[in-house]
Amino acid sequence: MKIRIPRPRQFGSSIRDLARKSPEEAEQYLDTHHEAWEQLTEDDPHNAADILEALDEGGAADLLQELGTNNAGEVLDEMHPEAAADVLEELETSEAAALISSMEVDQAADVVGALSPVDRTLLLAALDPAIADEIQALLIHGADTAGGMMTTDVAALPVDMSAGVAIEELRRLHDELGANLLYVYAVDGDHRLVGVVSFRDLVFAKPSAAIGDVIEPSLISVRPDTDREQVADLIHRYRLIAVPVVEADGTLVGMVKFSEAIEAIRAEAGEDIAVMVGAGDEETVFTPVLRSVRRRLPWIMFNLVVGLVIAGVISRFEATLTTYAVLAAYMPAVALLAGNSGAQSLAVIIRSMAIGDLPKGRSWRAIRREVAVGLIDGTIIASIAAVVAALTLGLFEGQTAAAIAPAELALVVFVSMWIAFLVAGFVGSGIPVLLSRIGQDPALGSNIFLTMTTDLVGFGGFLLTATLLLN
Repeated sequence: MKIRIPRPRQFGSSIRDLARKSPEEAEQYLDTHHEAWEQLTEDDPHNAADILEALDEGGAADLLQELGTNNAGEVLDEMHPEAAADVLEELETSEAAALISSMEVDQAADVVGALSPVDRTLLLAALDPAIADEIQALLIHGADTAGGMMTTDVAALPVDMSAGVAIEELRRLHDELGANLLYVYAVDGDHRLVGVVSFRDLVFAKPSAAIGDVIEPSLISVRPDTDREQVADLIHRYRLIAVPVVEADGTLVGMVKFSEAIEAIRAEAGEDIAVMVGAGDEETVFTPVLRSVRRRLPWIMFNLVVGLVIAGVISRFEATLTTYAVLAAYMPAVALLAGNSGAQSLAVIIRSMAIGDLPKGRSWRAIRREVAVGLIDGTIIASIAAVVAALTLGLFEGQTAAAIAPAELALVVFVSMWIAFLVAGFVGSGIPVLLSRIGQDPALGSNIFLTMTTDLVGFGGFLLTATLLLN
């Protein structure tokens, strides 16, 4: 196979697209073009990571073994942690340990954390003790906290160091920290954070001046247990490149970079979508099957119970359905439309919470707004649905059931749908607010609770309205 690339920079994208369409062809090409693969990993590790994620674990591991340790480590840095862990599990422990050692410590911790407990233990034992200690120090923090996101590679200089010596020290740290040399933090003798030093101020300061004379003492910092949403919000609000992480006593332990904050926002958005429908909060396409089953099954079982409850409610109106069988044709539309309206309210509220636009004091006002929107939408949609139901009655009405007048059907549809929209607006906006008040994730199963409510009101309310109005 021959691939013609118009420009060298397009090579990575072309192979990535090929890997996504035909993994076998891409793997075969890279296996027979080792120099091109190695050059790709040097020039474009992001696309190289995407390529490995598109291949099966065995093929990805083979390609990774063809690279030098540094190149392979850079590619692993860019891979999804669970995907990288799957690839490492295909390697010998000693090989995996060498690759982990070449990675950024914070990224390495994410990958090690995604390994199975047995593989994690073996890998940590094979690592250099200093590196293993750094990784374990990060693993004690939750992945959704500042401690789990931070890197410990930080430029921290004594507050009494002179500017001239500090500049020389930064030249040395540049080789050691690389892309992590974002800020220069000043610390006291106990490594407590004192302030941050501007590179500009440091360069223009007199060589004999102490760092303490040019620091900015007022700076934003977070604790290791600070939630990632709050970290991302601080970085966004104050336009920071990174935010320092300090212990309760002020000891500097690391920093969270802007790139990690962006990744946290993406992860949080994906997590909210997943938990809204009962999937695992950190589940991805790389999550092991059995783990996904364990996370999803309880919610599916809950849905089964809800389904049985709804079936029981409908059975209570057997006489109405027997007499007016045509109602069964219109009943699902009420639940469907109300569910859609409630889902819109749910999405607006959760999004507002995620970006900090819904403080506690505005919750009730936001709920009232969504109820008002639901009432207006409900009035319009219920009116249209009532007219359509009256006009199409003849298409669904059977010959054996009792006749129902078009006006009667229109009234049943209008009233039941209007009520369903009212309830959907209230529940769709109220569920995430309630979950937040009791200390739970606002997105946790919200869509499932909403569907349960709108189905009960949609089906049960429709039949109850019909029973009251037609009998």
